[in-house]
Amino acid sequence: MNEVKNVPNGWVETTLSEYLDLLNGYAFKSDDFENEKINDSYLPILKIKNVANGNANHNDVVFHKVNDNLEKYIIKEGDILIALTGNHPSAITQVVGGISRYYLKDKALLNQRVGKIYSKNENILNNDFIYYFFKWNNTQFHIANQSSGSASQANISKNDVISTPINLPPQPEQKSIASILTAFDDKIELLQAQNKTLEATAQTIFKEWFGKYSVDDELPDGWIVGKLSEIANLKSGFAFKAEDFIEESNFKAIKIKDLKGNGNISLSAVSAITEEITKLDRVQYFKLKEGDILLAMSGNTTGKIGVLPSSEYEIYLNQRVGKFFMKDKKYNSFLYNFLMSGSFEEKILAMGYGSAQPNINPSQIENIDIIYPDDTKMTDYLKISNPIFEKVLKNNTQIQTLTKTRDELLPRLMSGEVRVNEFKN
Repeated sequence: MNEVKNVPNGWVETTLSEYLDLLNGYAFKSDDFENEKINDSYLPILKIKNVANGNANHNDVVFHKVNDNLEKYIIKEGDILIALTGNHPSAITQVVGGISRYYLKDKALLNQRVGKIYSKNENILNNDFIYYFFKWNNTQFHIANQSSGSASQANISKNDVISTPINLPPQPEQKSIASILTAFDDKIELLQAQNKTLEATAQTIFKEWFGKYSVDDELPDGWIVGKLSEIANLKSGFAFKAEDFIEESNFKAIKIKDLKGNGNISLSAVSAITEEITKLDRVQYFKLKEGDILLAMSGNTTGKIGVLPSSEYEIYLNQRVGKFFMKDKKYNSFLYNFLMSGSFEEKILAMGYGSAQPNINPSQIENIDIIYPDDTKMTDYLKISNPIFEKVLKNNTQIQTLTKTRDELLPRLMSGEVRVNEFKN
């Protein structure tokens, strides 16, 4: 057992193997898969791709009929899942060792190379505490370091997971730690659900008012077909050099990796730049502000759209990420909902093909046709869409703050650096 230093008072130095178990998924045969749910006896199969990066989902799933042999492989809401194979942690997309909580209401079947970890005795080891323990980066790093496999592919075993050393608090303290962190996650989840509802509402209104027309249709009086450039210009960011990036500062640069699509931009791992480079007039031109609409213009992320939340840092735009410079800010929500309608993220990605690396230029985007309503209809729409846009933006800002606070608390609570009573005080 690897030694764990600095055992907090009242905690026990041990390994998880005494209290934790892991169930590896079932080795399904592809011949038995169904592409759709035939009846209620069929459940979706949760594969490794469905638990990558902490997000358990049912994207592109197949189905299998449940029988007596598969009963123990049924997973339900709240189960803790771990990816047992995938990319090494040094790769762009970390999968191996990644932990997910299964929050979906529908049950599913556990596929091979995905493990379900669970407490042998909840009176000794709290399941929620274990979830946050494995979310703790130091623990993930320990597991990933046990992995075997090729330079690009890694594997971890049941023993790698359950042999992880741990400083274990008393069970009541485990529950208190988990409840603090769960409160943050519940609030984040609530805000995300609210945003999903708000954005669905905005999209529904946009499609009902404008989506029923195409550029070749006869339009209502006063409506025209124009170009995107009539309300915004798209410009690629500043070409920062390698030496402009440093380990930490209050000045950041948004890169393609930070655009997650569907309107989301993550500031959790945004790159730091030197203060000196930001003093250049050309760099100041690309200083970003809350509510700016950005677009990935290169690589496999081409076409991903994001709206910048507020930040405590000064944030600038890196090359190959485009910013829509609005000719009138009041059209922000109209442009955003236009881009989010009609699968534009996929359409823009398709525009970029033709070379080994997807790549688009601003003129391609600026020349996209848009149906513009008359001034009265546009004003009526903006009265509805702008408040929704602003509310989603505020929620995203709150989500960023809550996520940052939770991520800062996580290692301190899990290591015992901060005790529950201290936190409450």
